[in-house]
This record gives sequence, C-alpha cells and structure tokens, in this order.
Amino acid sequence: MAMQTFNDELEDLTPATPTATTAKATSAAAAAPAPTPKATPAKAAVAADDEDNTPTTSGKVDDNENLDTDFDDDKVFARPGQIDQCRPEKGKAARFCFVPKEWIAPQTAKGHFVETGSGKEAKKGRYRCLTTLGADADPQYCCVTLDEDGEVTVVALVIRYTNANPETGKYTKTAEGTFPPVEFSIQWIRLSQFNMRQIKKLPDEDSNPFSIDIVMTHADRAYGYEFNRASNSPRWLSDATTKAAVQQATKKFLDGKALRSKLGAKLNETEWKVLLSGKKVGSDSKIENVEEL
Repeated sequence: MAMQTFNDELEDLTPATPTATTAKATSAAAAAPAPTPKATPAKAAVAADDEDNTPTTSGKVDDNENLDTDFDDDKVFARPGQIDQCRPEKGKAARFCFVPKEWIAPQTAKGHFVETGSGKEAKKGRYRCLTTLGADADPQYCCVTLDEDGEVTVVALVIRYTNANPETGKYTKTAEGTFPPVEFSIQWIRLSQFNMRQIKKLPDEDSNPFSIDIVMTHADRAYGYEFNRASNSPRWLSDATTKAAVQQATKKFLDGKALRSKLGAKLNETEWKVLLSGKKVGSDSKIENVEEL
C-alpha cells in the first residue's frame, strides 16, 4: 500500500528535542504550637434536612456562593484523569504525534472482547488475556475456553492537533503567510499489529514514529484506518510555549494507569471462570466451588 506523505509544512518548522519537566519541591516551616485553651462544649452540627439545606463547617448555609453554569461551561464537561480516544469519523482525518516514549512508552497486552448475558442484560467488554505475549506461550484458561487466541493490542498517548483541517489533517497558512498557533488535546490511540506495521514504515531511515506528525484517516470502505506522514518534525515542538503546555497537560497521565486501563479489565483465572460462567464478576454470587465451573 502506497503511503501518502504531506511535507508542505516542513520548511516552516524548527525541530526541538523534548525534555521532561523538572518538579520543584517546596517546604513550609511549622509554627510553634500555641497554648491549648480550656475546652468548651462544642455546638452540635446543623443537620441537613434536604439537599437545599446543607450546612457549612460553621453550621450556616452559604447563600452567597456562585455556582452559575451554562452549556458552554468547560468545567461541566471536563473529565479529570480521563482521556478521549483519537478516532476520526468516516471520511475525516485526525492529525497527531505520539507522546515521547521517554515520558511514557506505548503499552501492549493480549485481550479478548467478550459478550456476557443475554437480552437487555447483554454486555460487551474488553478483558486482558491470561496468556502472555510470545509465540511459545502456553494458552491459558481464557483462550482455551473461548477457543481463540487473545488479540495483541497497543495503546499509546498522542498529542492530537485539534485545529488541523478535519478533512486533510493539514495546517493552512493565514493571509499573513504564517501558520496558526497549535491547539491540541492529549488523547489515546488503539493500534492493531497491522497498524503498527503501517506506522513503522512512515519515518525516514534516520527517524522514528515518535519524531513525525501523522495523519490518521477513516476510509469510507471497510478496511479501517490508514496512516500517512504529515510532517518530518512534530508541529508541537515548533515553539517553546506549546511545548511547555504539552508537557504540563501530559503530566497527569504519566503514571500509566489511565492508558493501561484501555487494554481491558485485568482478571485472574478465578474471575475469568466466573465471567465465562455467565455470572457477573463482583456480584453476590458465591464462588467457593469455582473449580467446578
């Protein structure tokens, strides 16, 4: 498959090398304890009869607190600790760059997509496979029972350029002859083994997939996503302000918890047996005799 490459923006970029931010520790001197005053009976807390009469620490309702909002209020829609998936709609494009692997590497595991229950109770979920990666690994309970090998999946953090052209993934110069400032969002992407092979071919021989901008398109046909190189140098590195903003926005995801959760729920063998028996994991079902399942 021929890979389309867009390099019309390269001459305007100045590559930079990503560096991790340095956290500064702060300390405060503890004040000397004051003499303990004579104890006095504490006033009973004011009980809240309903949600409109919630007491404050002083026992009085704060009627002056401003809790106004609107449908354009970003605070209402913010999801602290959560990340959206980078996945363009059919006929659309998403431009992104992988977060530097020195900050957090892509994560991989085998998994199964399992449907449990029936009718209105039917649920589908992604679960981590018990069988380890590797051609010589012995199939474990989930693979044997489902009669299928776990599917290898890779998930990675990406810097998605939210103001790139949604049709082409390109940036267009303004009337003044300059490109607009980068607007971005930290998202995550799910890649198959085939996607990984596609992306591996995009950089030049002296480069790597973390050092380029990539355009991801969702074709109208049924073959899923395609990946093409958009630039030989990541646009987010073109100015210090954007680079610093990306580093700050990525910080809360660097422990890997949110990213690893996208590989599926991790179950031990006992939980797999309960899941595949049709019982809901974590329910009141007793599993003392799980070996019989």
